[in-house]
Amino acid sequence: DDFLTKPIRASHLISSVRIRAARFRKLRSLMTKDSMTGLFNHTTTKQFLAVELARAQRNAASLTMAALDIDHFKVVNDTYGHGVGDRVIKALSRLLRLRLRSADIIGRMGGEEFSAIMIDTGLDEAWHVFEQIRQAFSDIEFSAGEQTFRVTISCGIAALPDYKTAQELSDAADKALYAAKNGGRNQVVKAN
Repeated sequence: DDFLTKPIRASHLISSVRIRAARFRKLRSLMTKDSMTGLFNHTTTKQFLAVELARAQRNAASLTMAALDIDHFKVVNDTYGHGVGDRVIKALSRLLRLRLRSADIIGRMGGEEFSAIMIDTGLDEAWHVFEQIRQAFSDIEFSAGEQTFRVTISCGIAALPDYKTAQELSDAADKALYAAKNGGRNQVVKAN
């Protein structure tokens, strides 16, 4: 990186430290964030889930996890191209950032799948939030050349105290997501 010789000028030391700090922040961001959306990646989201679940259990607080998936996304990519598909993914990530609180954790789990961890939020409250997000996303009109189209999302949610571990909570949200998909898509389903 750099070799600092004594005596070190204060301005040179400060400059070297700033450069290394900026590089560290950039590397950390690359390791924890999804490059397309800027949301947390799969691994980081799972780590946050474990931490927040332990905190909620310790404080007897509410915690809800949501699993979201863009409906018929393969059709979007096959019909309009991957560039348009990327715009759809970015639109959903922007909507999630706008509609969820800054304390909530939003991650892109891969492809067209997303997760959100809502701190101090019960199942019913989360259902209303994601129902509004579902509706707002279905109202967005996308364009590809001369064509316009709309896309929907399905969502499954699960909450404490029904599940004891992060894996159980995540699995329950996924199971509810599959129920939403199998039930006709474009809906929010609570885990039972």
